[in-house]
Amino acid sequence: MIRVDATSFVPIYEQIKQEIVRLVATGRLKVGEPLPSIRDMAAAVIVNPNTVARAYRELEQDGLIATQKGRGSFIAERARTDVERELRGHLGRIIDGAIAEARKYDLADEAIRGLFEDRLGKGPERKRGGRHE
Repeated sequence: MIRVDATSFVPIYEQIKQEIVRLVATGRLKVGEPLPSIRDMAAAVIVNPNTVARAYRELEQDGLIATQKGRGSFIAERARTDVERELRGHLGRIIDGAIAEARKYDLADEAIRGLFEDRLGKGPERKRGGRHE
C-alpha cells in the first residue's frame, strides 16, 4: 500500500506522509479508516519505527490523521477536504510553472491551451470514459 524509495533524496518519513496523502486523495484511504500500527508500517516498508512515528506525528499535527490512545491512528474527518485543497494547490503551482515557462517563449494562450489539450489526450494516466469537450 505504501511505497518508499530508499535511494530518493526525499526523507523516508516525508515519503510515508506523501503516500498517505496520495491514498486519501485517491479515495483508497477513507475517513475513519485505521492506519497500520507504527510497528506494522515500519515492518511493511522496512524502516525504523521512529521514522513512521515521525510521519504519523506530523500528519496528526497537520490534522490529516487522529490518534486515539490504545486504539491507533485513523484518517481524520477533515482529511479528504484538506488533501483535495492541498493537491489542487500543488498541481496549480506546477501548471502555473509550465505556463510561465511557455510564456518565456512567447507562446500565445491558445498555443499553450493546445499543448495542454494534446497532453490530456496522451499518456498512461488518461481516464477512460471521461468527459470530453
